[in-house]
Amino acid sequence: MTVTESDLKKMISAICRVPEERIARETRFVADLHMDSLASLDLLTELEEVHGVVITQEEARHLQTFGHLLDFLEKRED
Repeated sequence: MTVTESDLKKMISAICRVPEERIARETRFVADLHMDSLASLDLLTELEEVHGVVITQEEARHLQTFGHLLDFLEKRED
């Protein structure tokens, strides 16, 4: 199932408890959204359970911004 930019913003907004408007391509998960390891796990779990997208922990370590994650998901769809 395809994950849209809007879907992804909604997920991250709910998990990090920030308005969607604060999330842009350059938004950093840890520095800007204060995402901790539990929140990261919540995001990875939701992506897998709801959208069928599996991201390994090794892959997740390289996804430091919203834009990185969005690009990663778009490449997976190709």
